Amino acid sequence: MENFLDKITELELLIAGVKKQYSELEIGNALKVKEVLDSYFNPFQELEIQVGSTSASFYMKDNLGIRREVFSLYFYQRLQGYTLLEISYYTTSTHSDFELERLINLGKVAKIVLEKSEQILREISEVRNQDLGRSNELFSIQNGYEKEIAEYKRRLLFRRKLEIELLLMGDGVVFDESVYVEFKRNYSIKVKSLKMINVSKSGKTCTMVYSTRDGFSTREENCNVENILNQVVYFYNNIVQEVELA
Repeated sequence: MENFLDKITELELLIAGVKKQYSELEIGNALKVKEVLDSYFNPFQELEIQVGSTSASFYMKDNLGIRREVFSLYFYQRLQGYTLLEISYYTTSTHSDFELERLINLGKVAKIVLEKSEQILREISEVRNQDLGRSNELFSIQNGYEKEIAEYKRRLLFRRKLEIELLLMGDGVVFDESVYVEFKRNYSIKVKSLKMINVSKSGKTCTMVYSTRDGFSTREENCNVENILNQVVYFYNNIVQEVELA
């Protein structure tokens, strides 16, 4: 019989590979955006730039050599491209050399944004679009793999429920450790073994025979078959007994 778990594992590895490619694509694209921002705001490479999906943070070391944020730029995107460039910065009453230098940089940045924001946004949009086709392709591939996994999981669940039903209606199931089973609403108990008997003609209700870890054995009537199967399937890996389907 086809091993669904192996298929799922194989697909999960493929998805991990796609995600790795997507991550590398994003990193590469962020470097391209950084080059655009460097050309306008960092010609002498005095600042460190960290690019995100819709923003970029600029850093500089203070007098103690500690890396500190100078300002951030936000480039807001609409359906037809980036339409707004905003500066974000903090204010302070400190008058250190670093803060004075930061203010000087902010003034230069504000002037560039005022005069060239449309040009900067256009270049950022062009760079982002360079990898958009490949990004959409990777998304489509991943989506396809995820749909296959969902189908295999559906088929695996169907198979396991069939196995569980055969076990419960045969010799019953024994768990490697006691598990909680809800036989009826607001009534659950920790059981070590389960067996299903007296299934109704409609197949909707049954009587459950069960035993606890201390050996106590009894039964519960009018239990919902589907509810029991769903619970026992959850503890599938805790079942000691197994059945092979032809």
